[in-house]
Amino acid sequence: MVDKPGAGRPGAASDPERSIGELVSDATDNLSRLVRLEIKLAKLEAKADATKIGKSIGEFGAAGVVLHLVAILFSVTIGLFLAEVVGWQYWLSFLAVTGFYLLVALIFILVAVINLRRRQGLARTAVTTSRLMGILRGEIRPPKRNDLDTAEEGETSGSANS
Repeated sequence: MVDKPGAGRPGAASDPERSIGELVSDATDNLSRLVRLEIKLAKLEAKADATKIGKSIGEFGAAGVVLHLVAILFSVTIGLFLAEVVGWQYWLSFLAVTGFYLLVALIFILVAVINLRRRQGLARTAVTTSRLMGILRGEIRPPKRNDLDTAEEGETSGSANS
């Protein structure tokens, strides 16, 4: 909770002459800024996840196209080759070719599933939203302006290193 309610903007010198209207206006401005920032963060995270999901869907599609075309054109050739050169029965030759293509399909699916699991979700949005709700309920003290500036500088330098 705030030690001195009505002390003005966070980090600003207290002004006992401020009216209730000014205090409400400041609170509404701060709240609307927080909501805008939360929405912006959620959009950025959702865009990053959508990109990863789109890439994985493309990989599934590529696996399907490759399996379809190659299976039709190449499997007949390999099956006949195994039957003629190795001397296998035709059914055994085509069964071996089918098993090989199933293995290739499983590898493509495994790569796509691994890429889907790498997505992050809206992790940072969930953390900041829960902090905001705690501040609004009075369970958490809002950070001072100096703390916010330091945190923003750390995030900027941290994202530049990534």
